[in-house]
Amino acid sequence: MVTLAEDLFLLACDDETGRLLTGPARLDLGLGGALLLDLALRERVALVDSHVTVVDPAATGDLLLDAALSKIAGEAKARDRGYWVRHLAKGVRAAVEDRLVAAGVLRHDDHRMLGLIPTGHCTPEVDGRIEHELVGHLHDAVVLGHPASRETAAVASLALAVGLERHLFPRADRRAVRHRMQEIAEGQWVGAAVRQAVVALDAALGIVPSPGWAVESTSW
Repeated sequence: MVTLAEDLFLLACDDETGRLLTGPARLDLGLGGALLLDLALRERVALVDSHVTVVDPAATGDLLLDAALSKIAGEAKARDRGYWVRHLAKGVRAAVEDRLVAAGVLRHDDHRMLGLIPTGHCTPEVDGRIEHELVGHLHDAVVLGHPASRETAAVASLALAVGLERHLFPRADRRAVRHRMQEIAEGQWVGAAVRQAVVALDAALGIVPSPGWAVESTSW
């Protein structure tokens, strides 16, 4: 079972250099959103009156997703989507990377200065079939204009939210790519929440957001 968080992690790593294609903090928010979006696609949670609500507490069979579902179900206070994007982001990058290593998709390679300080690198990829298929689906939907499945639309919304579009389609017209990805992501309330969190993060760091961003979208 491949989760959206694993898909996004693979897309965010450069195959040749092993460097992250987006900032680590941005990616963390995207991965937190990916857990939430996966639960929404599996109809375990929904957005009700601007709050994330568990509509089916049944286990998904995936440890990461079930841990996220348990956190949401165990929260006494109703929380909005932005809260859960940030909350589920904590520690998820290392957990996703470890899963991909255990599955044989990546190999362990500790990029740490003096063994202590994590740098902006990914674990090298061993089996590129998952990412190749994923990029193919995105290319068909974004560049060729084919209809996108729910899963492809979900990945597109997350990739767009964390700023991966220029890396995924470097030879395509950037404005056209962004417009098409926004079309595909329309109505993805989790993707919009991730984008809002990224904009807030960038603002705190003094980074001016890219023009043309529409961060509010609440329907599914």
